[in-house]
Amino acid sequence: MKNKFDIIIQNAKIVDVNTHLLSDESVIIVDKGVIQKIGTMELLETSEATRIWDAEEKLILPGFINTHCHLFQTFMRGLGKDLTFIKWMNNSVRLMMPNLDEEAIYLAAMVGCMEAIKSGNTTLVDFMYAHVKPHYADYVLKAFDDCGIRGVLARGMTDVERLPGSPVKPASYATAADSLAEVDRSRGMYLDHPRISFAVAPSVIWGMTADGLKEIAAYAEIKGMIVTMHILETVDDDQFSLDKYGKTTMRVLEDVGILDTDFLGVHAIRVSEDDLALFKKYQTRISYNPLANMILGSGVAPIVDFTKHGINISLGTDGAASNDSQNLIEVMKAGALLQKVHNHDSAALSAWEIFSMATDQGAACINMQDQIGSLTVGKKADLIAVDFQKPNTTPSYDPIASLVYSGNSENIAMAMVEGEIIFDHCLFIKFDEKEILSRAQQKAEEIYRFSMEKNNFVRDV
Repeated sequence: MKNKFDIIIQNAKIVDVNTHLLSDESVIIVDKGVIQKIGTMELLETSEATRIWDAEEKLILPGFINTHCHLFQTFMRGLGKDLTFIKWMNNSVRLMMPNLDEEAIYLAAMVGCMEAIKSGNTTLVDFMYAHVKPHYADYVLKAFDDCGIRGVLARGMTDVERLPGSPVKPASYATAADSLAEVDRSRGMYLDHPRISFAVAPSVIWGMTADGLKEIAAYAEIKGMIVTMHILETVDDDQFSLDKYGKTTMRVLEDVGILDTDFLGVHAIRVSEDDLALFKKYQTRISYNPLANMILGSGVAPIVDFTKHGINISLGTDGAASNDSQNLIEVMKAGALLQKVHNHDSAALSAWEIFSMATDQGAACINMQDQIGSLTVGKKADLIAVDFQKPNTTPSYDPIASLVYSGNSENIAMAMVEGEIIFDHCLFIKFDEKEILSRAQQKAEEIYRFSMEKNNFVRDV
């Protein structure tokens, strides 16, 4: 009698991340959301499944992990382009965010998740700070649930009554205590959900009080949660910290206890030797967002230096208001090329190294290394199938190099999360793509028109 499982993937190609060697005609057996066996076609002699998925010689890889995005910004895609930072903010996020409603948050999140899944992204961290009205994060969580992606809701927090240079209270202002109470409420709603988890996300050094940061650090330590925060994206962070506290941003974060947590710093561009020493001391993880950094002219994160010092690096798309895309394949290519040109060294960052940042290092950065990030028996079945029989990837000699340097969303044939196929042969399984896109276009246009009229807005040039 054969052993019965949920899904068998047969006729697959698998690549060994250590030797870089390919294995043909492989079989992957999935049951109860977990990879149970990986082997040759001989496994079929003793195994059967409710569903057989024939890979037809496609390459099976761990799904990609995006550790930083702002899904609500999908509705701001294309706005404020080629402007200075403040003008970009005024023409995109500050223009539309105050006017978003519940449906807009949900549809923006769905569109962002759809693009992510189509590019092989099976886990994403949404740094959600558009808390214009209570419980807006609930609609991001609903999108996670509806589309089938593995989602980490990182609740963005701003507890200063005035941001630098602004005469009004931030639209997303809340005390740290109130924000953390909302995290507790959200966690309670999804306590036993297999795909949804939570992190805390103080916005940026000039968007938080020292007391608020201390509250967040203490909460994260007690709850065992990731803390993620924008750091050192521009010179403004350290200038603010030196003016207000008499010390650099990272020294302030050390004082308030943030660095003692499982801390994921986002951007980390304007990094000093002292900052690097603190990263090493506290095992800080970094989310590298090269496309957004280039579009906004922020600079180049010293990723090569980080890797030399053993710092875990993950990848992020950032929000669609800055990056415009939620495609992690694009991020891999841009991230590798940017380091090559910045360091004047074509070997500065290889395709395999940046693939690691999208998979196993990405998992480690969000404390999921025991669950996802590699094709390993006992880990969650978060998998993608990559079809190299496409004009852009034919011929293919090194599959990872082909994927990073010439791959695109058309190469992603299937995505599986928690053992459930959510995208198969260009079709989403759990919802109607055309219906969501139609609703999203209509809603975005409605909010854009209202925002322009409300503000008597004239576009900056």
